[in-house]
Amino acid sequence: MAVVEMSKLRLMGLKSERETIVNVLTRSHRFELLTATDFEGTAREKETSHLERITAKQVKAAFAIRYLYGANDEMQKLLLKNRQAVKAGVVQPLDYEYTPLPKPSSNREIVGYDDLYDSSAKEYELLAVSDALEKISFKRVDVRTEQQQIRNRLRTVAPYAAYPLPFNVRGTERTVLLPAYAPIKSAVFAVDVPVAVEEFASAGRCIAVLALKEDEAAVRAALTAGGFSVAALTESQTAAEIADDCRARLEALETRDLELLKEALGYIKYLREFKILYDWLSLETEKSNAEFEMAKTASTFIVEGWVPKDDAEYLLGEIRSKTDKVITYLYDPQPGDNPPTEIQSARLVAPFEDVTNLYSPPSYYERDPNPIMSVFFFIFFGFMVADAGYGLLITIAATLILHFKKFEKGTSRLVALIGICGVSTVVWGAVMGGVFGIEGIPALWFNPLQQPITMLAVAIVMGVIQLMVGYGLYAAKMFKKKDYASAIFDVVFIYTLFIGIGLWVLGLLLIKNKLLQTIGIYTILGSLVGIVLTAGHAQKGIFRKILTGFSGLYGLVNLLSDVLSYIRLFGLGLASGAIALAFNSLGSLLFQIPYVGYPLGIIVLIPLHAFNLALSLLSAYVHNARLQFIEFYGKFYEGGGRLFRPMGLCTRYTRFA
Repeated sequence: MAVVEMSKLRLMGLKSERETIVNVLTRSHRFELLTATDFEGTAREKETSHLERITAKQVKAAFAIRYLYGANDEMQKLLLKNRQAVKAGVVQPLDYEYTPLPKPSSNREIVGYDDLYDSSAKEYELLAVSDALEKISFKRVDVRTEQQQIRNRLRTVAPYAAYPLPFNVRGTERTVLLPAYAPIKSAVFAVDVPVAVEEFASAGRCIAVLALKEDEAAVRAALTAGGFSVAALTESQTAAEIADDCRARLEALETRDLELLKEALGYIKYLREFKILYDWLSLETEKSNAEFEMAKTASTFIVEGWVPKDDAEYLLGEIRSKTDKVITYLYDPQPGDNPPTEIQSARLVAPFEDVTNLYSPPSYYERDPNPIMSVFFFIFFGFMVADAGYGLLITIAATLILHFKKFEKGTSRLVALIGICGVSTVVWGAVMGGVFGIEGIPALWFNPLQQPITMLAVAIVMGVIQLMVGYGLYAAKMFKKKDYASAIFDVVFIYTLFIGIGLWVLGLLLIKNKLLQTIGIYTILGSLVGIVLTAGHAQKGIFRKILTGFSGLYGLVNLLSDVLSYIRLFGLGLASGAIALAFNSLGSLLFQIPYVGYPLGIIVLIPLHAFNLALSLLSAYVHNARLQFIEFYGKFYEGGGRLFRPMGLCTRYTRFA
C-alpha cells in the first residue's frame, strides 16, 4: 500500500519500427508519454496531415453515432405518439416493427483487440455509411424546411378560408376587388367614396371591397387606417383549395420524412462498430500526437516516458519480441523530475483513493495517506449514519450490485466504498441502538437521543485522536526531511496540550480527582509556555523568535476551530436518528387506522426512510470528506501530485482487453 515506484524509459529505434513500438506501448497500458529530450541533431515532427485525416474520420464516426442515437430517440417518440393517437381512435397504427436501443450507459463495453482490428478493417465501409447518414440528414433538413414553408403558407391563407374567389380575381376594367383581413374583430373600415363591402367568416375580420379603379388609392388608405391588410396572394385558386393542396403536400412530406428516418435506422446495425471505430481512431490520434513528442533524425526516433518500475522489464520484453532494432535505457527519477503517481492499495483501501483524489493525489515523493485516512473515514461514516438497519441495507445492496453489474472503475469504487462503510454503520447502529429509528431497542453503549452529551463527547474525542494522528504524520514527514526541530517543537507541545486538557476534563467531570485536575492544568500551562518558546524556532533573530512564539498562541484558535469541526459528527448522527424516529411516529399514527392502517403506513414509511437514508449517505460522504481534507490533511498532507495516465486509455465507448 504505497506509491508505485516509477522508472523513466528512453527508447531509440529506427523510424521504420516506430509504429510497431508505439503499438506495443499503447496496448501495454503501462507507459505514460513524455516530451523527449532534444539532442543535438534531432528535430520534431511537424507534418500534421496524418493527424488531420484521422480527426476527419473520427468526426464522421462521431456524427454517425450521434445521428443514430438521435434517430432512435425520434422513432421511439413517434411510435409513442402514434400509439396514443391510435388509442384515441384518431389514426391507424404505423406498419413498422422497431426494437429500441437500450439507453446509453456510462459503462464502456469490454472488447478484444480482434474486434478493434475488425472494425478498423471496415473503416471504408463504415465511413461510407456515415456519408449515407449525412445525405439522409441533408434530405431531412430539406424536407423540414419545405414543411415549414408550407405551414407558413397555411397561416397566410387561413384568414381567407371562407373567401370564395380565386386570389387572381381582382375586379374588371373599371373596378377593383380588394380582399383584406384585420386580426381583431373591432377593426373598422370607413371611406368617403362609393364601395361595396362583403364580410366573410374568420377569426378576425375578413372583407372584400369592390370599388372604382380611380378610387383604389383612397380605399387602400382607408383599409390601412382601419387595421386591414390587403391580401398579397395572386394564385388562381381559392384559399380553401390552397389549404387542401398544402395539407396534402404536408402529408406527403411527413411520409417522406418517415421513410428517410426508417432508412437511417436501417444502418443502426453498424452502431457498435462505429463506437469501436471511434475509439480506435482515438488511439490512432493519441499515437499520432505522440509523434510530436518524440525527437527524430532522418532514420531514427527517440521516445521517453514513465513506466512503473515493476512493469519495466515486462514492457521491454514485449518490445523486443516485436523488434530487436531498438536501444533502451531505464533511469530512476532525477532531481527536478515530476513522476506521475500511481497508488497500489489493498482491496479494502482502494475505494478510498478516490476520496483523496477529489482533494489532490499525493505527490510521487509523498507518503500515501489512504491507509490511515480510510480508517477514520470508515469510522466517521458509520458514526454519522448510526443505524444498523440502514447499514445492513446498503452493504447488502452494494454487494449485490457489484456482483451482478459491472461498472467503470470510478463507479464500482464508489459503490464498494458505500458498502464497506455500511459495515461501520451496522456496528455504530448496534452501539447506539439504532435500527430504522425504532424506539426501545437496547444500545450496547448509549442512545444518542437520550444521552446526547455522551455522543458529543465521543465525537470530540474521535476528532482529537485524528488531529493527533495528523500531527504525528507531520512529525514523521519532518524526520524524513531531517528537520528535527520542526518534528519535535511543532508537535510535542500540541500533544502535551491535548493530554493536559484530557487530564483536566477527566479529573473535573469523570473521576472527580483534584490531583488529576492540577496535573492537567500544569501540563496545559507548560504546553503554552513551550509553544511560546519554540514556535519561532525557524526564525532568525531573537525579536522574530519571540514575536512568532506569541503568534503560536494565537494559532491555537485555529486548533480549537479544528476540534469544534468534529461536532458535525454529533449533529449529523443525531439528525439521522431523530428524522427516522419522526417518520416512525408518523407511521404509527397511520397504523391506528382500521383495516388499511398497516398497508398505508408501510407504503408511506418506505419512501420516507429511503429519503432519510439517501440524505444521510450524502451528508456522511460530503462532511466526512471535508473533515479529511481540511482538518486531517491540513496537518501533514501536501498533495499536488498527478495521476499516472498511460497511453491506450483514451477511449469513450469501449475498453480494450
